Amino acid sequence: MQKKIKRFQRLATIRKKDVSKEINNSNLVQNEISKNESLIDQINTIMESSNNSSNKIINSGFFKNNAQLINTLQSQKDIASNRNKYLLFEKEIIRKKIIENNFKKIKAEEKATDYKKHYISELENKNFQ
Repeated sequence: MQKKIKRFQRLATIRKKDVSKEINNSNLVQNEISKNESLIDQINTIMESSNNSSNKIINSGFFKNNAQLINTLQSQKDIASNRNKYLLFEKEIIRKKIIENNFKKIKAEEKATDYKKHYISELENKNFQ
């Protein structure tokens, strides 16, 4: 009986460590998401500032360079947006893992306490007999 109690206590401890690890992963992913959103905002700002040209006559070289810059920035923005979608998906998976591990930890703790109660009641019955 004591082996079962120890086993479920160890299992609860392992699940607690898994929850902590997943929470840490979630925080790291959230930091990456915020960095990525900041990058997208910066790209949008650069693209808006390069599009706002005055009514002056623009030479062909400047127009070509500006078009290449906007094209490059748009591709970088697309990459950052796709990365952001992926990170949000990963964050959702991590959130599900946290919930699952937390549930398993609670179940293991409940089993350990049930076995403790059963073991204590067996010892009390032996003492009274």
